[in-house]
Amino acid sequence: MQHISIASSPMELVEITPINPLISRCVIKVCYVGQDPNRNGSIITKEVATKMANSLPGSPIVGFYNETKEDFEEHNAVIEIAGGEWKFKDKTRPYGFVDLGARVWFQKFVDDGVEHEYLMTEGYLWTGQYPEVKRVVEQGNNQSMELDENLTQGSWTFDDNQNYDFFIINEAVISKLCILGEEVEPCFEGARIEGFDKI
Repeated sequence: MQHISIASSPMELVEITPINPLISRCVIKVCYVGQDPNRNGSIITKEVATKMANSLPGSPIVGFYNETKEDFEEHNAVIEIAGGEWKFKDKTRPYGFVDLGARVWFQKFVDDGVEHEYLMTEGYLWTGQYPEVKRVVEQGNNQSMELDENLTQGSWTFDDNQNYDFFIINEAVISKLCILGEEVEPCFEGARIEGFDKI
């Protein structure tokens, strides 16, 4: 049986101020809340979004960068077939993260003449490691959150013909925040990720 030896001298903690020149601070308009459906036909109330906000700290900020277009794309995934089985494989890469101590708040903005109240947070991007993500800090990009499909619960509403109408989300966990290209329309019209001084 192995024994772990512990140094007899006490630890000397280092007081740090986390300023790393290789990372850049960003602000994220995650999603808007209310009783009206968004572009993909789902509804997230402020009460539900407040609970969802607890899953933001620690979330990765991902994206798929197209070098030819010099911009990001969508929630990129490919289908892989191996051993007679197929599965989806995520092609996005982590470009940053939402800090565990990040601030989270609600703020109102006007999208094409319509006022929406957005769930907001702040994060960090590895601009030194991945220079392509500098464009997000300097210009801003569209953004889309990803929900964990196994931890999302809700109910459908139906129209007069008993067809599916809107999906009301009752509970969800945010798994990722995805950088989208400027040509990709986000589910929530004004959802963005930008340099912290831009919003």
